[in-house]
Amino acid sequence: MTITDHIFQKVAEISIPHFFVTVEFAAMGSGMPQSIETFLQEKHKAILRGANGRKFIYREGEWRLIFTFFPTDRVVDERYALKNKTSLHIYKK
Repeated sequence: MTITDHIFQKVAEISIPHFFVTVEFAAMGSGMPQSIETFLQEKHKAILRGANGRKFIYREGEWRLIFTFFPTDRVVDERYALKNKTSLHIYKK
């Protein structure tokens, strides 16, 4: 199992009620980051207190991880939506 797999597993095991959390690896380091759970719990509490943001940047050593909190009880806000972008090309002969 790679270190990124361990990070994904760690995030999946953390209880964040009513949210699905994604991870983006902006910069990779060596060794397992130690404070991910504390960071996510603090950001979850901030959201529950009314914080508007849903994207948070975690830094530890060389690591830079971007966590996005998606609510599981409503439609995702437009600015955080992952859209299937396709384009229509019409070719004429």
